[in-house]
Amino acid sequence: MRKTVCFVTPTYNASFHLDECYESLKEQSNPNWDWVILNDMSTDDTLEIANKIVKSDERERVVVINHDHKKFALKGIYDYLKNFNDFSEQIIAILDGDDALCNENTVDLILKEYENNPNLDALWTAHSWDINGMNISQELPGNLNPYQYPWVSSHLKTFKVNSFKKIKKENFQDLDGNWFERGYDQALYLPILHLARERKFINEICYLYRINSNSLKVRAWKEKNQMDTIRLVRSRGYIQ
Repeated sequence: MRKTVCFVTPTYNASFHLDECYESLKEQSNPNWDWVILNDMSTDDTLEIANKIVKSDERERVVVINHDHKKFALKGIYDYLKNFNDFSEQIIAILDGDDALCNENTVDLILKEYENNPNLDALWTAHSWDINGMNISQELPGNLNPYQYPWVSSHLKTFKVNSFKKIKKENFQDLDGNWFERGYDQALYLPILHLARERKFINEICYLYRINSNSLKVRAWKEKNQMDTIRLVRSRGYIQ
């Protein structure tokens, strides 16, 4: 059976960059990829652009899931992946709608690493911030608890579905059972890293991360909300 990388893109009002995101996928040297766009109640023309991309994709490998209520990224990803078989070894990569791949060999690198190591459950790459080229991703020592180590597994995050399906949903929720809205990167990936039989970092820049240009007031609220999520996730650790 042909192995593919399934790129999952949670998106909200990302119309300005969605076409560029698609172009970065089409430029891949290895064509074995699929793309699932999770439109989370966008109020701009994101859905229209996404549907045009679906119609233009000759391979018929792009799918749009249009939410009928607000889910935010983490709940949207969870609801999509819960439909997979518990034992599925499908490789998932998280690609935000306002970001893009920046290495034409990304898919090929990912597939080769997973094919060469059947025990590999999580793999991430280096990335580049659009404003200054900064990268915070790096190696995570294999003997350390990811909850107690600085965040080094940013973009591009990939994992196998069967490793995700082992995680109790409480790991993705706050103390009141509400799904995390901000800071979802760590809430999603720390439990995957914790359970992974083997995990690996590829020190090649594969992902372009765009700094959101929202107003300072909105950004300040989001950053506080994000830090609250991260502090809770890290302080309580993995929920068995």
